[in-house]
Amino acid sequence: MGVFATMFVLFLCSVNAHSSHRKDGLQRRAVDACSCCNQNGGCVITAPPPPNKACNCVHSWWSTCGGQIRDCVEPNAFFSTYPDTSLGTCLQGGGNCLGYSETCDCQYVFRSCKLTRPAIARTACRCIYKGLWVCTGMIVLCRNQYSIYCDKPELSKESCLLVNGKCVY
Repeated sequence: MGVFATMFVLFLCSVNAHSSHRKDGLQRRAVDACSCCNQNGGCVITAPPPPNKACNCVHSWWSTCGGQIRDCVEPNAFFSTYPDTSLGTCLQGGGNCLGYSETCDCQYVFRSCKLTRPAIARTACRCIYKGLWVCTGMIVLCRNQYSIYCDKPELSKESCLLVNGKCVY
């Protein structure tokens, strides 16, 4: 994508990000709001939800994304307590998070999968056997958010098993 096209997409995202109202002459984002924007064919959060809430990004058929406040998938988890615009916060909302560029990956190893690229901090990589000797990875929330492998994912069997992935080592 060219520089101009990237700037245009960022401008559109920033325009859509400001769900606001007027109070005392100042423009402020509503406390109970969040917003999402279309990026790379999926959604990303552009305005985070309030603490202890999640933003559920919904991708419409006309290639726009909207955000709705909801309860967190994992209350008391890091991204629930400290929401931001990251993939981890998006996963807490359980909606479309396919616009983020962060990935993890797995490779086929005799009837199972092995991590080849770890997830981002405070998430896990679920290895999925697709068939025909092909595995893929998908970033998901940790099953045990207090595990050291959730805080700092790595290529170990323990990191892979953190989400009941299809793992062999």
